[in-house]
Amino acid sequence: MLTVANTSFAYGDRAALRDVSLEIGETALVALAGPNGSGKSTLLKLMARVIEPHSGDIRFLGRSLQEWNAKAYAQQTGYLPQEPDSSFPMRAIDVVVSGRAPFLTRFGIEGDFDFAEAKAALEMCDAVHLGERYLDEMSGGERKRVFLARVLAGRPKLILLDEPLTALDVAHTQQFSKLLREIVDRTRATVVFASHDLNWAAAYSDRIIVMENGAVAADLPPARLMQPEVVKRLFGFDAAAVSVNGKPWLVPRV
Repeated sequence: MLTVANTSFAYGDRAALRDVSLEIGETALVALAGPNGSGKSTLLKLMARVIEPHSGDIRFLGRSLQEWNAKAYAQQTGYLPQEPDSSFPMRAIDVVVSGRAPFLTRFGIEGDFDFAEAKAALEMCDAVHLGERYLDEMSGGERKRVFLARVLAGRPKLILLDEPLTALDVAHTQQFSKLLREIVDRTRATVVFASHDLNWAAAYSDRIIVMENGAVAADLPPARLMQPEVVKRLFGFDAAAVSVNGKPWLVPRV
C-alpha cells in the first residue's frame, strides 16, 4: 500500500529523517516507536503530505505522492496530528462531519449521507453520546475519540495518527489501543500510529518500527521486539518480561 524509498528530510540544517526505506501493506496496525526527536512525527507528516521529502520518494497504491491530486489523496487517507485544534466551540457531530469535506463539491454542504457517515464514525469510536456536546466541554480522551471519528468519517484506506495515546489515563489508553485494532479489523484499513508506550503499542499491533536519530533502527513483530535484551539495546532501559494472555509485557526494573 505505502512505500517509503530512500527518503530524507531536514528542518533547516537539522536532519530529521535520514535515507528511510520501508513498506507498509494493507489491513495492518503498525506502531512507530522511538524517543522524542527520532523522526516519528516527521515520517507521519511526509506520509500525510503535510510536508514534502527533500530526497527520496513515497508511493501510495503504486503512485508517488507528488502525482496524487490533493483532494483524491484526502479521500484515501486520514491524518490526526498530536495536537488537533480543539479551541473552537463546535459540537462533536459538526467536527466529525467536517471529515467528509474531501467528498463535497467546491460549494457543497454536508447532506444526509454525510451526517449518517459521521454518526457511524462516532458509533465506531463509542462516542455517540458526545455528538451534541461541545469540544470545550470534553476531557482530553473524549476529544481524541471525536477527532478520530472525524478521520474515520471519510472511510480512508490509510490512517495516520501521531501519538494518539498521549495524555490518556490508563483506562482510556487501554480502550483506545483496542479501538485501533478494531478499526483495522472492521474497516480493513491500515493504521500507522506513533507511540511512546511500548506495551500498549505491542498489545494489538502487527508490527513495530523503531526510529532512532531519523533512521529505522528496527522493524519487528511485537513478540520479537518485546524482549529485555532487545529493548535494552534499542531503548537503553532494563526490563523484565512477563506474559499477559500469551503476549510479552515489559516491566521496567527498579
